Amino acid sequence: MRTKALGWMTVAVIGSGLVVGPAMADSKDRPTVDPDRYVLSPVGEDGFLRLDRQSGRVAECRKANAHWRCLAVPDAQLAMELEIERLTLQVAELREKNAALRARLKDGPEKDREGRGGLSPEDEEELNKALDFTETAMRRFFGLMKTLREEYEGLQ
Repeated sequence: MRTKALGWMTVAVIGSGLVVGPAMADSKDRPTVDPDRYVLSPVGEDGFLRLDRQSGRVAECRKANAHWRCLAVPDAQLAMELEIERLTLQVAELREKNAALRARLKDGPEKDREGRGGLSPEDEEELNKALDFTETAMRRFFGLMKTLREEYEGLQ
């Protein structure tokens, strides 16, 4: 076990935990740990930063309610790398979709219409009704114009 004397207290690194108190005797209950795995650095008057040399993770250790608690320090670099990875996957997915849309545009709308079979029978019926109405209205309008012209010419 590796210990570091800090005034009247001794810091001992055991497994992934941190024990602070009077120097402790070796115990058969404790797992064997590489004595050089963790590095402790004092932070302020009541805490430590613990660096795990194997994983690279950093934890801040503080005493609370007579117990030591070590909480992982957020790794901004790791968070940025994860976000970059997520965005890279999203960009690749969007590029695939964009390529598929461009391919559909190159095929042209005619092919798209053929694939759908043109207008549905209901749509064709509605279109025919609209065209019939328009034709009837135009014939009436031009008929009225012809009648007005004949009457006007007859007055002169």
